[in-house]
Amino acid sequence: MLIAAERLGIAGLLEQQLQQSQADRYKWVLSQFPDLAPKGPKMFQGAADIYRFVAGTSLGKETPENRDKGREGKDVVRSLAQERG
Repeated sequence: MLIAAERLGIAGLLEQQLQQSQADRYKWVLSQFPDLAPKGPKMFQGAADIYRFVAGTSLGKETPENRDKGREGKDVVRSLAQERG
Protein backbone atom coordinates (compact mmCIF):
# COMPACT_ATOMS: atom_id res chain seq x y z
CA MET A 1 0.00 0.00 0.00
CA LEU A 2 2.81 2.38 0.87
CA ILE A 3 4.65 1.60 -2.35
CA ALA A 4 1.49 2.07 -4.41
CA ALA A 5 0.82 5.41 -2.70
CA GLU A 6 4.37 6.53 -3.45
CA ARG A 7 3.98 5.60 -7.12
CA LEU A 8 0.65 7.41 -7.32
CA GLY A 9 2.04 10.55 -5.71
CA ILE A 10 -0.21 10.39 -2.67
CA ALA A 11 2.28 9.09 -0.12
CA GLY A 12 2.04 12.27 1.93
CA LEU A 13 -1.73 11.96 2.26
CA LEU A 14 -1.49 8.32 3.24
CA GLU A 15 1.24 9.10 5.77
CA GLN A 16 -0.95 11.78 7.37
CA GLN A 17 -3.83 9.33 7.64
CA LEU A 18 -1.66 6.59 9.09
CA GLN A 19 0.00 8.95 11.56
CA GLN A 20 -3.46 9.91 12.82
CA SER A 21 -5.02 6.46 12.90
CA GLN A 22 -2.18 3.98 13.42
CA ALA A 23 1.01 5.88 14.26
CA ASP A 24 2.70 3.06 16.20
CA ARG A 25 1.95 0.46 13.55
CA TYR A 26 3.07 2.81 10.77
CA LYS A 27 6.36 3.51 12.57
CA TRP A 28 6.93 -0.21 13.09
CA VAL A 29 6.24 -1.05 9.42
CA LEU A 30 8.70 1.61 8.26
CA SER A 31 11.33 0.23 10.64
CA GLN A 32 11.00 -3.17 8.94
CA PHE A 33 11.59 -1.94 5.38
CA PRO A 34 15.42 -1.74 5.46
CA ASP A 35 15.57 -5.51 5.98
CA LEU A 36 12.69 -6.28 3.64
CA ALA A 37 14.51 -6.43 0.31
CA PRO A 38 17.22 -8.88 1.38
CA LYS A 39 14.66 -11.11 3.11
CA GLY A 40 12.02 -10.82 0.38
CA PRO A 41 13.16 -13.64 -1.94
CA LYS A 42 13.48 -16.11 0.94
CA MET A 43 10.11 -15.11 2.37
CA PHE A 44 8.38 -15.64 -0.97
CA GLN A 45 10.16 -18.98 -1.44
CA GLY A 46 9.01 -20.04 2.02
CA ALA A 47 5.44 -18.97 1.27
CA ALA A 48 5.54 -20.92 -2.02
CA ASP A 49 6.78 -23.99 -0.14
CA ILE A 50 3.90 -23.72 2.33
CA TYR A 51 1.31 -23.38 -0.47
CA ARG A 52 2.76 -26.43 -2.27
CA PHE A 53 2.64 -28.41 0.97
CA VAL A 54 -0.98 -27.45 1.68
CA ALA A 55 -2.00 -28.13 -1.93
CA GLY A 56 -0.85 -31.73 -1.49
CA THR A 57 -2.98 -32.32 1.60
CA SER A 58 -6.61 -33.35 1.92
CA LEU A 59 -7.44 -29.78 2.92
CA GLY A 60 -5.73 -28.51 -0.21
CA LYS A 61 -8.07 -30.61 -2.32
CA GLU A 62 -11.12 -28.83 -0.94
CA THR A 63 -12.78 -25.89 -2.64
CA PRO A 64 -14.40 -22.92 -0.92
CA GLU A 65 -17.75 -24.45 -1.80
CA ASN A 66 -17.14 -27.95 -0.41
CA ARG A 67 -14.94 -27.18 2.60
CA ASP A 68 -16.11 -27.98 6.12
CA LYS A 69 -17.53 -24.63 7.19
CA GLY A 70 -17.53 -25.73 10.81
CA ARG A 71 -13.77 -26.27 10.81
CA GLU A 72 -11.97 -23.70 12.93
CA GLY A 73 -8.45 -22.36 12.59
CA LYS A 74 -7.07 -24.69 15.28
CA ASP A 75 -8.58 -27.65 13.42
CA VAL A 76 -6.74 -26.61 10.26
CA VAL A 77 -3.45 -26.30 12.14
CA ARG A 78 -3.93 -29.71 13.77
CA SER A 79 -4.84 -31.37 10.47
CA LEU A 80 -1.89 -29.86 8.61
CA ALA A 81 0.48 -30.78 11.43
CA GLN A 82 -0.55 -34.42 11.06
CA GLU A 83 0.18 -34.43 7.31
CA ARG A 84 3.52 -35.64 6.03
CA GLY A 85 5.04 -33.56 3.31
